[in-house]
Amino acid sequence: DGMNVAFYNFIPYAYKNDAGDLTGTDVDTLKVVLERLGGKIAEAGAVEWGALIPGVKTGRFDVVAAGMFVTPKRCAEVLFSEPTFGIQDAFLIEKGNPHGISNYESISANSDLKIAAVSGSAQVGYARTAGVSEANIIQLPDNATAVAALNAGRIQAYAVSAPGVRQVLAALPDANIEGTPPFSEVAGKKVVSHGAFAFRKTDTEFVTAFNKELKAFIGSPEHIALLESHGMTADELPISTTAELCAE
Repeated sequence: DGMNVAFYNFIPYAYKNDAGDLTGTDVDTLKVVLERLGGKIAEAGAVEWGALIPGVKTGRFDVVAAGMFVTPKRCAEVLFSEPTFGIQDAFLIEKGNPHGISNYESISANSDLKIAAVSGSAQVGYARTAGVSEANIIQLPDNATAVAALNAGRIQAYAVSAPGVRQVLAALPDANIEGTPPFSEVAGKKVVSHGAFAFRKTDTEFVTAFNKELKAFIGSPEHIALLESHGMTADELPISTTAELCAE
């Protein structure tokens, strides 16, 4: 008896590799922890971002493995495991950074600059918090659309995570884009985004056992090697607990 897993196809958290196998930091971590609990992944399906939480709540899946950030709003709907990573933000920008973009505040300070982020992502909220006007926040479906918009000059920055920026740059070595240095504050508030697995609220007993194995694994040499194999680093280990993140 295995678990039915929902994932959102996004490197480095969960994606199909060239061989068609499901991999990624979240998927591979989940495999290790379930194995230690004597379980396994029975099936895994790619799901639209907006359908992940409703799907786990209604029992369509047992767990969401999608690099989902722990936020108080989401904590009200699902039961998160302890975090598996804590990542800073960074932007993709035009090569040479002609607009002098370094963070969200540098966008809000200039009404000519437009920033894009994946629809419904934490980055959309960060842009609002930093005072970027709604008209200058463009919500897009994926990385490819954002890179095209950047190249066409429709946007001047694309907000993703620091690992997300690294992945896009690695995939598009000849593109006229670069990444900003990572940063950890928006409007004076720490914004290290922590990802975790999402379960149903009623699965408390299982999640307690799951967290015990997860915490033993996170930060271990085996876990750091797993992160590095997907382009993340030891700098992206979690620095907050789920209880702290839910209470923010």
